[in-house]
Amino acid sequence: MVYYDRPHLIGHSYHHDHVYRDYHDRICRRTIWPRYRFAVHYGCGPWFTFRYVYPYYHRKYLFISLGGYWPLSYRYTRYYWYGCHPYSWFGYYPIAREVRSPSYNYYTYNYYTTEDGGYQPVQTVNTGIFENIADQTAEPQEATLADVYFEEAVKAFEVAQYNTAALKFYKSIELAPNDMILPFAYAQALLASRQYSKAAEVLRGALAKVSPEKEGVFFPRGLYPNEETLLEHIDRLAERAAQFSFDADLQLLLGYQLLGIGQHDRAVEPLMNAGRDLENAKAAAVLMELLQKIKKAQPEPKTSAPAQTPAPAPVKPATPAPAPIKPQTPAPSEAIVPEPAPATTPKVGKATIQDRSRTLGGAMVITSLCALGTSFGIGHFVRG
Repeated sequence: MVYYDRPHLIGHSYHHDHVYRDYHDRICRRTIWPRYRFAVHYGCGPWFTFRYVYPYYHRKYLFISLGGYWPLSYRYTRYYWYGCHPYSWFGYYPIAREVRSPSYNYYTYNYYTTEDGGYQPVQTVNTGIFENIADQTAEPQEATLADVYFEEAVKAFEVAQYNTAALKFYKSIELAPNDMILPFAYAQALLASRQYSKAAEVLRGALAKVSPEKEGVFFPRGLYPNEETLLEHIDRLAERAAQFSFDADLQLLLGYQLLGIGQHDRAVEPLMNAGRDLENAKAAAVLMELLQKIKKAQPEPKTSAPAQTPAPAPVKPATPAPAPIKPQTPAPSEAIVPEPAPATTPKVGKATIQDRSRTLGGAMVITSLCALGTSFGIGHFVRG
């Protein structure tokens, strides 16, 4: 999977052109009007969905819908300005690529090519899918004061004014209390400003609205102007959660953050810890259920079988020579090959959010053909 992302330049103005890659991978540009829209295909294992984008209003992508759900009835201008990727993060400013279909042409951020460089469509769809989505994806409503506060909060967050961003998000929520997406942005601003207890409280309230029919768990990854800042905040939270392991609020926040950036295996432990707390049990259960669903949908990585060490050749018993004048040098085929020593397991250092690994190798040295060789096992030191 490959996606093309533009440089991290935050643009908050309307775009009057649509830039995309055509079937032959050529960059194309066309002038557009406010009503122009295009359908984007998203896939995750057996799941797939389509989203319509209005590039005239679109500024950058802000959210990930971890379960793929999006309330199509939402016509709030703020979500036409700042869009959402279902399932996975494809970047702030990805360039869509055209897909030719027998019924409809659409776009995707998943670029799959054949060996000869040609483009391979990712999904065959029928007209009913497009017609159903098109009917439910209308133009945005007129911008309201809640949209203005949301825009101001996004801009404040980008310049690290997290307290201001939290206040603006809160004002937006007051004006739109039924919006199920806003609380996730508000919780992230509180986390960035280190108000962890308040952030956990807001997150619990947001997850209380999630149902099997509306798996609306959103992660505002695009609030951060770069990935480094996001990972620094998660590292800081992880250190605090390790220091205060009894604090279930910190465990819930850490599990949600790790789930949001795709660290599914690492998210299990903090979510299980949070689930032991009565106040956080329901919210942790919602995230754990979603995590298991995501892991089942993703194909398991193929692992090659471990290489087997060939058994040493049997040593033929030597026939003693009568009173030799000098010791007989054994033939190479008669050299004694020692059994390889079992590999030792080093201690694993403290895991951090950013994966780093180093591999140290060893060597086997045979000092002579007559003496027994000394062997060193190959060890690996992994710092995850």
